[in-house]
Amino acid sequence: MIQNVKKILAPIDFSPHSMEGMRAAMELAKDVGAEVHLVHIIAPHHTFIPLPLATSGEQSRELAREAAMLEQAEEELARLKKQEFGDSKKVLTFAVVGHPVQKLIDYAKEQAIDLIVMATHGRSGAEHMLLGGTTEKIVRGAPCSVLVIRQRKQ
Repeated sequence: MIQNVKKILAPIDFSPHSMEGMRAAMELAKDVGAEVHLVHIIAPHHTFIPLPLATSGEQSRELAREAAMLEQAEEELARLKKQEFGDSKKVLTFAVVGHPVQKLIDYAKEQAIDLIVMATHGRSGAEHMLLGGTTEKIVRGAPCSVLVIRQRKQ
């Protein structure tokens, strides 16, 4: 089954956990000759503040904030690709604004991703309930297999 993996998606939020997941995805990709898609999703504030309640000035500021964050994410992804992977043609980068879980699932479908490799914080209980369990939602909704990398105990 792992020999058939040609495209691996590695969601990245630039945290140490996601960097660990990215490195695991790259190791696996080297072993099977797959390409890696590094994807960063910027969650919009209007997810939390309904836009109909926002003024046009607030909407303009939010759009400007999102555009700046998108540009910054694209620059960071390009830097990571060059620094960590020597600008390999087997590494593709993508950044977009949207609901992280849905955008990752949509990207996996659109790009015919074979495997998603992502790290988890390993939270449980109330902390898990408050933070929503993004990894769990991806596992449930993904159109492909998901490999979850747990944080190593120090």
